[in-house]
Amino acid sequence: MYVGIDVGGTAIKAGVVDEAGNIVARASVDSRPDSGDEMVRLMYVAMSRALGRAMLPRDRVTAVGVGSSGLCDNERGVVVYSPNIAYDNTRVREYFMERIDARIDVDNDANCAAVGEYIAFGENCGSFVFVTLGTGVGGGIIVNGRLLRGVNGGAGELGHTVLFPGGRLCGCGQRGCWEAYASVSGLIADAREKGGWFAGRPELNGRTPFEGAAEGVPEAVEVRDRWIRNVALGINNLVNIFQPDRLVIGGAVSREGETLLAPIRRFVSENAYTRGVPGIRQTEISAARLGNDAGIVGAAFLHKIK
Repeated sequence: MYVGIDVGGTAIKAGVVDEAGNIVARASVDSRPDSGDEMVRLMYVAMSRALGRAMLPRDRVTAVGVGSSGLCDNERGVVVYSPNIAYDNTRVREYFMERIDARIDVDNDANCAAVGEYIAFGENCGSFVFVTLGTGVGGGIIVNGRLLRGVNGGAGELGHTVLFPGGRLCGCGQRGCWEAYASVSGLIADAREKGGWFAGRPELNGRTPFEGAAEGVPEAVEVRDRWIRNVALGINNLVNIFQPDRLVIGGAVSREGETLLAPIRRFVSENAYTRGVPGIRQTEISAARLGNDAGIVGAAFLHKIK
């Protein structure tokens, strides 16, 4: 059995995961630590609670994976830098190895979600790209069963490719990043800039433009369609760069299903480098399957991904 730990800014979630990728028990603890030592202790507490609920002794666990935001060094098992949680240079592997006899892996949370979806699709994909659309735009890339981590562990920051030089300010400090336009935050910003029908909404969220468009509100249709096109621009670039067997879109907005996916597929079919070439295989574009569980499942299966 394996354990996956998903570290968030407000909670740490842990799950006991079987060989088929099913979560058989889970637990969570609040995470508002004041040090790296306290943070890694809370990870261990979450794992211990999940094991207790599964009635599984520690010696039955063969692998533990931890997914965290920021830059992680899996070779050393260290969270090097986390922009949203104050526990830089935390030696996660060292702490766990003193307490449990299992393989310990540590990686970026978006990479873990990518691994989770890769496992969930259960296909022998030569190449797989995962994009998550949330407050930001994250992702992970798997090629020939290997995570693309880059020279410093920072590969896969898909949202910080620049689509519109000099455009909207991104949280990373650059202007015109894909994230600034294709994230749910970017969608809400589009709605606020549009005003009109949106100005009368008591609260704006990622669903508001889709709900308004479904009701036929012209401003909502315009905002939704422009945002989907901005998402499709980045997806098309990823298809051109990687030509993956499958590209999976995650995040809560992926629940919009074909309302989101159909125009993206159409845009890629009309604009990808391989458009119009007869008889060759094209990238399959799909919605994520695991939702919020992708991080736990992927962390648990990090040991399967080199």
